[in-house]
Amino acid sequence: MANTKKLATLSLASLFAMGTVLTACSTKEASPSPSTSVVPQASASATAAANTGIDTSKEVKLKTVLLGSKPKAFDEVYGEVNKLMKQKINATLDISFLDWGEYQQKYPLMFAANEDFDLVFSATWSYYAQQATKNGFMPLTEDLIKKFAPKTWAEEPKVAWEQAKINGKIYMIPQNNFEYSYHMIGIRGDLRQKYNLPELKTYDDYVNYLKVISEKEKDFKPSIGVSEFNSVELIQPNEWNFVVPQLPIVYKVTEATGKLFSYVDTPEFATFSKKMFDTQKTGAWSRDAIANKVDKTQGFKDGKLASVEWNLGTLLRTKSEMQTTHPDWKVELYDLSADKKRLSNPFINNGMSIHAGSKNYERALMAIDLLRYDPEIHDLTNYGIKGKHYEPVGKDQFKPLPASADFPPSGTDPWGWNSLNERLDSTVAEETIKFTENWKKTVTVNHPLETFTFDDTKVKNEVAAVSNVMETYGKPLFYGLVDPSDAGHGLQIFKDKLKQAGIDKIVAEMQSQADPVIAKK
Repeated sequence: MANTKKLATLSLASLFAMGTVLTACSTKEASPSPSTSVVPQASASATAAANTGIDTSKEVKLKTVLLGSKPKAFDEVYGEVNKLMKQKINATLDISFLDWGEYQQKYPLMFAANEDFDLVFSATWSYYAQQATKNGFMPLTEDLIKKFAPKTWAEEPKVAWEQAKINGKIYMIPQNNFEYSYHMIGIRGDLRQKYNLPELKTYDDYVNYLKVISEKEKDFKPSIGVSEFNSVELIQPNEWNFVVPQLPIVYKVTEATGKLFSYVDTPEFATFSKKMFDTQKTGAWSRDAIANKVDKTQGFKDGKLASVEWNLGTLLRTKSEMQTTHPDWKVELYDLSADKKRLSNPFINNGMSIHAGSKNYERALMAIDLLRYDPEIHDLTNYGIKGKHYEPVGKDQFKPLPASADFPPSGTDPWGWNSLNERLDSTVAEETIKFTENWKKTVTVNHPLETFTFDDTKVKNEVAAVSNVMETYGKPLFYGLVDPSDAGHGLQIFKDKLKQAGIDKIVAEMQSQADPVIAKK
């Protein structure tokens, strides 16, 4: 790969990162090691058909939809996965991906069109409640899970099943580990040092870094990835949290009252939108930001972006890989809101659901059990082929090998079956522990609404209308592409359009559902 001096298309990364997307690849807390009660699945799975009473004599192809980009070595790795799946439950996984630049549009559409698939990634930030209330997912009873995914039922914390309930029914197999999706910044430390810039401590430091690189590195072509909500500058500094990430409705994590409000109406958002407009004019990101479909993590790894905003898990994996491929780039990670209070993720932040139209739901549940608790299958899907893409380090860590660039650790959406068997990357384990231990000790809080799920049945039309307004009038403000004071396209028009779309009705309905949850705490 070309070095820095030879790059002709090097560009800047986004200041933005969508709060909904970034929750996906977050890092687990550093302390859990593999569950000591896990039974080796090679023997347990061999008798799965007998134990469950299911007839597995007919081979089944489980059509599975995951999020993200397909890695180069995906077919090779999942060829090995499917050999084991076929041996154990006579089923194989036929996986397709919804890329980050398209999932928001295509995810709901594949349900509306009743497409043929069995398993699908689901999450609080990826339409879980919306599709559950639309009967897009199959309800999973306790008996069904116990019969076809017994290990999952035994290992899953009871609170996770409670979190997964929508109107009293379970529509997801949630993850089984603790994690944070807090947004951080990764930058090229070599470029920072080249221009004698200070280490990043504030958002203004970050903006200055982008501005200087834009001015000094003429070969850089500013561009950004797909995003909507600037968590680093808007959500996290104000200690807010979303109920539904696609909607501009939040509560303050330090106030137990659970008062919900539209952040668009706050002075903080007015300040934010003005800052975005001023920053965009410096050249920190391009004016075609909204249309840009760049995979910003890959762009950063390829040397095409000067920074990237994402959660700790993704950034750590990215840094680990780049330390092998380009150690001279000196990747640095920063938490720009280190002192701000935050929540850890609920278990339903990542999970797998079964399509309501699936004809293979029994085998799908059996597959989930294997993905999570069969050691060989689990490690294959998370880290690739042992000896080629990674080497295990003890029971709870791994070392990525050079070929891991073709199959990035946990970069293929296996977070849909997160469990306590996840391994820490030994090359960045110390940094993982440094960040997560500090968060646990100093800034993590609990809130009555942290696992609250909103049922939008009564306001579906308003939710659709508000979502359209967010896309049409909100995005230009988030990207700083319009002056907030512009009478035709600015902040006041955005507010007016949200009112017309029914934002107040949604807030009222959401509050009426949240109040009983708050009262129970």
